[in-house]
Amino acid sequence: MLDRNSPVPLYYQLSEILMARITAGDFKPGDLMPAERELMETYAVSRITVRAAVEELVKRGFVRREQGRGTFVASPRVQRGGPTLTSFTEDIVSRGFRPGSRLLALKREPATGRIASELRIPEGTLVWFVERLRLADDAPIALNLSYLNLPPNVELSREELESEVSLWNLLRSKGIRMAQADKSIEAIPADEWEASLLGVRKNAPLLLIEGVVWDAQGDAVEFHRIIARADRYKYYVHAERLE
Repeated sequence: MLDRNSPVPLYYQLSEILMARITAGDFKPGDLMPAERELMETYAVSRITVRAAVEELVKRGFVRREQGRGTFVASPRVQRGGPTLTSFTEDIVSRGFRPGSRLLALKREPATGRIASELRIPEGTLVWFVERLRLADDAPIALNLSYLNLPPNVELSREELESEVSLWNLLRSKGIRMAQADKSIEAIPADEWEASLLGVRKNAPLLLIEGVVWDAQGDAVEFHRIIARADRYKYYVHAERLE
């Protein structure tokens, strides 16, 4: 119930109540949220309070608005990160989603500038470029661009990448095992291409995750750029203080 004597604003209290009901499963992903009038009557609050509460839920990724249709419960975000190095596919499966991938590009090209620097190879070295649209339950969630420095005897084919969802699984089958990675995360606005692929509006907030992955021998194998929907993705960070 709302505590009208609390210093916590009513809209925030209401957003917490609705968030708890979503988390408890009273409202499931894809459900239409109650109309403003229903929430006003149920909780005896003003329209301004209801709208502010719903806006808070939108900002926190619990609901989404669809123009002309209403406000719907959003799908849970895919959580990534932590002390263990895991692939996109492993994270998707662990959260109860069905992983998918659509291959957009596969080619070999000379490494230039930053790509060569990140992979610690001379400029002009041929690397594999793999561009994929990553899916969770058939919904687009991230654009994945991978630059791979592979041994000369290792080849990649469209058939392999279209049949194997996990790039790391495919590389493992070829004797390449990922061992450690460094990543950086920043917020960026969606350009027209990214927006069209990910099903968001232009300039919508996205997460840009860049990273280098090394194999067990300490060689840089992959430099990747992952452009993810901020409303479907969150990163988890574990840290310990050293005294």
